[in-house]
Amino acid sequence: MAKTFTDWMTEGEELYSVAFREYENLQSQLHALEAQLSAKKDEVNQIAGVIGKPQVDNDNADLARIELPKTEPKNDRHDRKPLVQIVDRESPGSIPASRNTIAQALTGRGLGR
Repeated sequence: MAKTFTDWMTEGEELYSVAFREYENLQSQLHALEAQLSAKKDEVNQIAGVIGKPQVDNDNADLARIELPKTEPKNDRHDRKPLVQIVDRESPGSIPASRNTIAQALTGRGLGR
């Protein structure tokens, strides 16, 4: 049974949702690591001051700053036109509909053809 456009979009939304949750999880881990790094820096500098060693001067400016993307309101999402080409499943050169090919298409990566 061929997937409909709605099936593809639903699957794409699911893939996006999973990837976005992973992104938020990693961002949370990064914030926790930044806090640990700052505490460790304070500890090292305190010890360095006591034993006469140089202080650690690096600040967290070198670390990547991640901003959450701005998401468009749900009600405006249906007003935009998706940039897709609908291809008949049995036509020559068609690509099998799988989660992998959908993910590759949505991320802009080539499909290996």
